[in-house]
Amino acid sequence: MNTPAWLQAAGLVLWGFTAGQGAVGVTLALARLLAPVSGVRLNLPDRDLNRAVDLSGFAVLLSIAGFLVVQGLPKGLLVAVGWLPAVLFPLLLIDALGETPLRLRHLAVTLRRSTHPDADRMAPPGAPYLAMTLLAASVLAQPSPWFFWALAVVVLVWLFVLRPVPRARGLPAFAFAALLAAGGGYFASAGLQHTQLALQDWAVDFMANIDPDPYQSQTRIGDLGRIKLSERIVWRVEQAPPAKVPLLLRSGVFTRYVQGSWTAQPGTFSPLPSMATAAQPRLTLHGQSLKGAAILPLPADAGQIGVGAGTLQRNALGLVRVDAAAALLDVTVTGTSVAPALAPTAADLSLPPGFGDLLPRLPELALLAQGSERERLAGVESWFAAHFRYTLFLGDEHGGGRDIARFLLTDRAGHCEYFATSTVLLLRALGIPARYVTGYSVQEYSRLEKAFVVRQRHAHAWTEAYIDGHWVEIDTTPSTWLSMEEQAAPLWQPLSDFMSFAWRRGAELWRERVTQIQVALDLAASSRPAGAGAIGVLLVVALGWLALKRVRRARKAGGEKVGASGTAKEAPSAEILSFHLLEDEFAALGLGRRPSEPPRAWLARLARDGTSVLDESRLTATSVLIETLYRKRYGNGHPVP
Repeated sequence: MNTPAWLQAAGLVLWGFTAGQGAVGVTLALARLLAPVSGVRLNLPDRDLNRAVDLSGFAVLLSIAGFLVVQGLPKGLLVAVGWLPAVLFPLLLIDALGETPLRLRHLAVTLRRSTHPDADRMAPPGAPYLAMTLLAASVLAQPSPWFFWALAVVVLVWLFVLRPVPRARGLPAFAFAALLAAGGGYFASAGLQHTQLALQDWAVDFMANIDPDPYQSQTRIGDLGRIKLSERIVWRVEQAPPAKVPLLLRSGVFTRYVQGSWTAQPGTFSPLPSMATAAQPRLTLHGQSLKGAAILPLPADAGQIGVGAGTLQRNALGLVRVDAAAALLDVTVTGTSVAPALAPTAADLSLPPGFGDLLPRLPELALLAQGSERERLAGVESWFAAHFRYTLFLGDEHGGGRDIARFLLTDRAGHCEYFATSTVLLLRALGIPARYVTGYSVQEYSRLEKAFVVRQRHAHAWTEAYIDGHWVEIDTTPSTWLSMEEQAAPLWQPLSDFMSFAWRRGAELWRERVTQIQVALDLAASSRPAGAGAIGVLLVVALGWLALKRVRRARKAGGEKVGASGTAKEAPSAEILSFHLLEDEFAALGLGRRPSEPPRAWLARLARDGTSVLDESRLTATSVLIETLYRKRYGNGHPVP
């Protein structure tokens, strides 16, 4: 399939402006247009073509890996696909300048030693490259009507070029079908775009196995079976000595409980300045963002918060969110907060229907109602410590699920969600405002990483109670919960931890290297603003000069040549001129005559490799012309064997 160079150039221009790199796209387009007329020709043997293909494949893999490390999934993969036209452009340029066309044996490693005839079939990259360029532009494009119509024009022109000659036949029908397809595609894409974005957000959140909603938390209260724990490390925490163990990091605060689900009244997040100070941070957290956003797990008394890139926001419940952040997060916490505590609301004393009837059935707690706030709180803590135990077993089909009433009155065994939920509701029943808090309990220290590691199974729930004008943390879950979960850790956890550490460290080193390169590029751009543009201009000027030189040489060779004696030499015959035109035409199709290749050997190669491009009548006419040249050159009208 012969794809015109000007159409490939149009695709590169569209890609460049879509990617925000218009200068790069225009430069590549001009290089593609000027390459055939520059006079530069590459006569590369099969070994060099194999190396060029291998290096292009390695460049693709390296770019994908780099973008994945720096930007994560799925953004890194999408950006890597979007930059494929620039990564693979050298291979397209080699094909445009090469005397030897690319074949299947060059592109497939398994065919390089094959003797099968199909291994020598030509594989011009023009059409696949144009399709890839348009796909990359679509990946990087922001939703806009102009891009759709620009893409539609390029695709329709491409389809028009592929139509059999004469192309004017059936032109009205083609134009009508093109308008119908473009209009239908535009209206269909408008609806599919919203569906795609919704499905993409849902899939990413599901695969990430997180709860991104700071205003709702679904508990496992009432579920059956046993909780499955994940060993994946989600955060790494460095503490300035003396380290606090356990350290509770909150990422959710909730006020209303309804049938196993905690919710909070949605509120706005207000801007919070990033306060990176020269003082030694009290905490340093290393984690990852999801699509540039994350709820930061922080202690309740977090002071000044610093984040390298991104904007910080905080809501009325004290939760901190970062937006427009890098894939790798480095958060610092310096000092403690002295901000006044937010006064409790009516929601902090609300009880689900029917829970108030439980307190009279718990006489030990009912007697606490006459004491002070401190005495009521201490009594609830002592009661849980004396009568309850920790378990990951939720219940089975025979015994049924375990709700809050069964947990308090009968089983008295459960996981942290049971303890935190019951503590909140019992304190409220005793007149103490309380809230349900979720986050992580930091307890496990890694000698390998020289930091505390926070796994998904370290996710925890506890209580905040309003006592004497301050919110205080209450954790009634038995302290044995962590050791019980560690006993269920798989045998391969050390290997998994090492791989996670190596990946994180490699990502950090890559980020540092990319930052250094970016700083150097910014410095060069500031000192020489036109440096990058000058390189592109010089490249275009050089190719243009070579093209002009070749045109002048062709004009000079087309006129009469005068010998040293001053007599005019005989002008080339009509057959010679036709033969030269034939060489140029077939070279544009990737079937050019090799240096020192006899015309008859060239004809035999055309009959073997060019059948997909040349029809039988064209090959017959070429054979007649070549035989005529042989007879005229060697005389007597006898064909030369």
